[in-house]
Amino acid sequence: MDLYEKMSKYYDIWYEDFQEDVDFYKRLAERTGGPILECMCGTGRVLLPLAKEGYEIAGFDKSYAMIDQLTAKIDLLDEELQENIRIGHGDIKNIQCPKKYRLIIVPFNSFLHLLETEEQEEALRNVVDHLRADGEFVLSMFNPRLDRPENLMRHRGTKVTKHGEVISKFEAQSFDHARQRTTVHLFLDISRQDRDLRRVTTVMTLRYMFEREVVELLNRCGLRVTETYGDFQFGPFRKGSDMMVFVARKSK
Repeated sequence: MDLYEKMSKYYDIWYEDFQEDVDFYKRLAERTGGPILECMCGTGRVLLPLAKEGYEIAGFDKSYAMIDQLTAKIDLLDEELQENIRIGHGDIKNIQCPKKYRLIIVPFNSFLHLLETEEQEEALRNVVDHLRADGEFVLSMFNPRLDRPENLMRHRGTKVTKHGEVISKFEAQSFDHARQRTTVHLFLDISRQDRDLRRVTTVMTLRYMFEREVVELLNRCGLRVTETYGDFQFGPFRKGSDMMVFVARKSK
């Protein structure tokens, strides 16, 4: 089932202004060079800015809906830029690309859609197979906050689209601590003057992880963590950091 099918057309409305990690990946790309591979690339929020910097970049995602949104954006680019971009539908666990990459990224909590340890390991070993000997792999995810109230509907913001739609986003969260999972119920209330109010809903489950757990997972899969950050400004990781950003290289 495509978890993003219902939400794909609204995804960019909420995240198009989030640029902190984009600048972070640009700086990493400056030191590694291309080609770049973005796993679980979504609608291209990170991929397209990197392509516009002149890097050869490939991306894939398991969601046909998200890839469709990305394809529509690429069609609007200059032909010269389009030639540097390769995208497709695929699963991080078994995608096969014809080359190896200097930089591979899995941004913005995407990795947490892999709920079982076995599929996480399968995905990371596939990443290692596509990483050059001198390349870097970057994995980012939220640092778990387990004190959040459960089953409480929270208003996450309201935005107005260029089509005059007023969209309010709500979410409720619950935890399964035994299996380190959080289930998020998302609601978008969409209204405009000439139409009745409608609600779009979806549910997704994520596997939250802890810093030491991620480091050990990467080690088991042939990756050695060289840098760990707590934000996208290259700040140190601390207990109260919002994010965990891991930079790793192939183990010798």
